[in-house]
Amino acid sequence: MIFGFEPLEVYDIPMRVVGANVPYEWLIYILMFIPLGIFAFGLYKRIRVWLLANGRINRIDKLGSRIVSLLVYSLGQAKVIKKPLAGWMHFFLFWGFFVLFIAAQIDAMHFWLHWPKLEGGLYIGFSWVVDVLGFLAMIGILVLAFIRYVQKPDRLSDTKSSDGWIIALIFVILFSGFLIEGLRIAAQIKLATRLDEIVYEAKASPFGWLFAYLFAGMSLDGALMWHRILWWFHMALAFGFIALVPFTKLWHIITSMFNYFVRDLEASACRMVYNIEEAESFGVERIEDFTWKDIIDLDACIRCGRCQENCPAYLTGKHLNPKLTLIQAMKAHWDAKAPYLLAAKDAGHAEGHAEMAMTAEAEEAKPVMEQHLIYDVVTSDVVWDCTNCRACMEHCPMFIEHIPKIIEMRRNLVMWQGDMPGEAQMAFTNMERNYNPWGVGFSNRAGWLQERGVRDMVNLLPEDGGDFEYLLYAGCAVAFDDRYKRVGEALIKVANKAGIKFGYLGTEEYCCGDSARRLGNEYLFQTLANSNIESFNNYGVKKIVAVCPHCYNCVKNEYPQLGGQYEVYHYTEFLAKLLAEGKIKMSRSLGAKLTYHDSCFLGRHNNVYDEPRTVIKATGCNLIEVERGREFGFCCGAGGGRMWLEEHAVEGYKRINDTRTDQLLEPNPEMVITNCPFCLTMINDGVKGVESEAQVLDVAELVWRAMQ
Repeated sequence: MIFGFEPLEVYDIPMRVVGANVPYEWLIYILMFIPLGIFAFGLYKRIRVWLLANGRINRIDKLGSRIVSLLVYSLGQAKVIKKPLAGWMHFFLFWGFFVLFIAAQIDAMHFWLHWPKLEGGLYIGFSWVVDVLGFLAMIGILVLAFIRYVQKPDRLSDTKSSDGWIIALIFVILFSGFLIEGLRIAAQIKLATRLDEIVYEAKASPFGWLFAYLFAGMSLDGALMWHRILWWFHMALAFGFIALVPFTKLWHIITSMFNYFVRDLEASACRMVYNIEEAESFGVERIEDFTWKDIIDLDACIRCGRCQENCPAYLTGKHLNPKLTLIQAMKAHWDAKAPYLLAAKDAGHAEGHAEMAMTAEAEEAKPVMEQHLIYDVVTSDVVWDCTNCRACMEHCPMFIEHIPKIIEMRRNLVMWQGDMPGEAQMAFTNMERNYNPWGVGFSNRAGWLQERGVRDMVNLLPEDGGDFEYLLYAGCAVAFDDRYKRVGEALIKVANKAGIKFGYLGTEEYCCGDSARRLGNEYLFQTLANSNIESFNNYGVKKIVAVCPHCYNCVKNEYPQLGGQYEVYHYTEFLAKLLAEGKIKMSRSLGAKLTYHDSCFLGRHNNVYDEPRTVIKATGCNLIEVERGREFGFCCGAGGGRMWLEEHAVEGYKRINDTRTDQLLEPNPEMVITNCPFCLTMINDGVKGVESEAQVLDVAELVWRAMQ
């Protein structure tokens, strides 16, 4: 068989002989090592670049969960299909190629290990799956091309010529495969003495059978000749595809699997800075100081634009575009800088000629090596525009971590460069002196209890002492914001009706530190957090009810980094729990038509969507869901510490809070309901700006109205 080939035949039982009718078919199993070698070389180069990262992060824990994540998001495409049309088309494309890859491996095993051929029902079933999924993959390619080149959504506005060539290459590989199959079946039909000898192929290869009709008028010799030609053409394209993977956008096939395995499995929290007193620098100002996961993220980005189409900063005209001005800007900078970093690394371990080579390249490398990540590549405007709403991370199918990168750059600006907006500096000063960003004297922190007439309904510590099951972490807004004091009052009265008397720290309660941390002042955050943890532990606190979602996220997900482990509820979760236990009952049905705003730190950061809705519906109100709700909720604009920074509207756009207000008022509700002090403030300002008659209330206020 070295110089010959196995002729194509009509077989007694359903089957297919791999390589039948193809001269020198065995060569393919030798030649395949060329593209595999190129692929391996590209993989080696990519991994070397990843290892240039100086930052350290542990993403190899919880091995079982990581394997499940890899399977669910790779094989199940669970994140991809959340955008239905494009997602399902990609699902078909992935599975089409996946089963074709498996089929190719089975063919190779026939050659190398002499595996038995698939025959009978097994052949028909497996061939049917491969045939159908291969055809669906072609449909997926056509639909994805239509979306990109005909519909042209804004999220794909940065389409490159290489995108088109890759789509065309994949389609031609798939299409030529069906042509080969059609030619094979057409030739076998001509070889058969009776049609029923080969009719099983109509079941085994339903689309291949249809393609065979294209060659019904072709002679047997012609069909056999074109079958051979197209077979080699198809294999050449497939081998080219394999070789191109590490050097093109196709690399996302590999990096996506890496990212599904090493994604952050922990609750939403900023990365911890350990031994902060001994740190020699803060944050990141050189791209190589990010972690290897951050560098993989840059390779994993496929420019699908899902982050962009959900980013409130981008949608209101700001400098931040999580795809272009953050991830892709960093990727371009990294791609330009990495070769020089590699050369410098190699020169440090090589003989003099390598050092000379590096010296010769020094002048060329200078512009790239001297670029400042924050001022020249990403820009500080981009860094400060982010509201930490997590929409980018929620909708990214590759689990790219945008927020941690922004926080690291903010830390560098604040703690190393001393470069920050004046409003941020004022908020830091207020938190340092009075332990709240408003700057009101900390001695008045418990004054709101007397002011709102609920002093006797709580155990104020240490004055009252006594046992308590839940500590109320009211937060700075309840203590110092006149409007939000009414929310704290409503919550305490509802709890009192349920027979629950909260413990409350009063002047021993400090700001949770969320705004400080997310604005980049990690030292201030840790100072405030450690003070709170000390107070919690002094009073034996086990369970905490937080009023503000930012406090809730911080105490629940970030205090454990400092040793503070507690059972933490947002108050809407707490109210839903009381409802389920029958401890609170509504006295009347309010019957109001209302819309509800999902705060980012309760929703996307902590996946709490149902509990607030359960509580709202219990009041007898008619809840109208807005288009941008739940995981697609639009930020109010105050997260990530931006509550304390001025937002300037861009010409042609509204401010973020005004944009969100318009969305919430679109159904013409009587009320707009929030669950967060920042959101209530921002939406309330937006409603005043349009002179709407809709009331802006918090969930706790709504419940208390229904209970009166």
